[in-house]
Amino acid sequence: MSTSTASIPAVSAPESPARFPLGALLLLGLAVLVTVTAESLPTGLMPEMAASFGVEPLGIGLLISVWAVTVIVTSIPLARATASLDRRVVVAVSLGVFALANVATALAPDYGFAMASRIVAAVAHGVFWAIVIVYATALVAPAHLGRGLAIVTAGGTAATVVGLPGATILAQASDWRAAFVVIGVGALALAAAVLLWMPRVVAPRPDTAARGALRRDATLPAVLAFGIASVLIAVAQFTSFTYIRPYLEQQAGLAASWSGPLLLVFGLAGIAGVAGAGVLVDRHPRTALTGTLGLFAAALTALTLWPHVPAVVVAGVAVWGLAMGAVFPLIQTALMRTASERLRVLASAGVVVFFNVGITAGTWLGGVLDGAGPTTVNTAVSAAVMVGAAAIAVLGGVLGARAARRGEAARQAEAAPRAEG
Repeated sequence: MSTSTASIPAVSAPESPARFPLGALLLLGLAVLVTVTAESLPTGLMPEMAASFGVEPLGIGLLISVWAVTVIVTSIPLARATASLDRRVVVAVSLGVFALANVATALAPDYGFAMASRIVAAVAHGVFWAIVIVYATALVAPAHLGRGLAIVTAGGTAATVVGLPGATILAQASDWRAAFVVIGVGALALAAAVLLWMPRVVAPRPDTAARGALRRDATLPAVLAFGIASVLIAVAQFTSFTYIRPYLEQQAGLAASWSGPLLLVFGLAGIAGVAGAGVLVDRHPRTALTGTLGLFAAALTALTLWPHVPAVVVAGVAVWGLAMGAVFPLIQTALMRTASERLRVLASAGVVVFFNVGITAGTWLGGVLDGAGPTTVNTAVSAAVMVGAAAIAVLGGVLGARAARRGEAARQAEAAPRAEG
């Protein structure tokens, strides 16, 4: 779940749609599925790509970390540069460039060419993610916003279930390059569909009046706490998940044919996690988040302690996927509930940037640890980092509750003179 959204003003819809735009949202969700699959694709193809280019697994891991760095650096300035353009055109063009870059990766004659093509794809990916959420927001009536965005962002979880396992199985059956060709063709088809079928939406001029008040916003400390927790969650995830193939084959001693099915188990559990988060987040918002992070740490601990017990490995991967599926909607919901109205757009954008920072750091850290010892060191470090994320998430909840009390007291103080008048 891996990607960046720029801090730009929300677009204004032409009109609030009378019907729920399910078809349009599903199309955007498919685009998210394709882009997120491509982002993490080297994870499932690491042995094949490393052998093809004659590099160590760390080199293939760098294809993911460089992607994340590119998204972080380029998405916000490019989003601002395209702020006045039709969102439909920006989404379609970014998907088209993304498609061509992935086909170029499939045709890469050497590692350097593959790295260059991945950078181009990451630039397009950053622009896409800078626009897709605000575009979807403009298509949905306010009463259905949560359900609409859930459909779009569910493409990220579906990428784990369908995209990555499918690409791994395809690579084992034919060649790793075929997976990138399929991604490229799919993205190009989606680009055409968006351009021809989706409605036109143009953003209004940015409102800069409230920018100076952001630093004084009472909810900012809580938002930053959740942002730091997001970084740590991503570090914990990618320190281990990027090198899951070496873990399964070298530490757990499982045959290479197990990788695809176990990644599928991880993804299916992730869907269950998303569904569970949707049920629990409104009833038990704080305990759902901290409990999920604790479950995450417990799964990684089990994978560290008992790598040679197949039942523990399968169960650990399943629980890991369950927790990871639930974490993103839970942390995003916590941010949206905590942030003030003027800070919500920045908070929503920031959480994805924070995750990309964590992806970059986690992928690098995982490569260093994998090269220094067994991959159980990766899972042990991930478990410890996840405990830290849980502690900071608790702090964010406390700070958010304090800000809410201050806001309520301020509102009551303002209302009192009016009532007397």
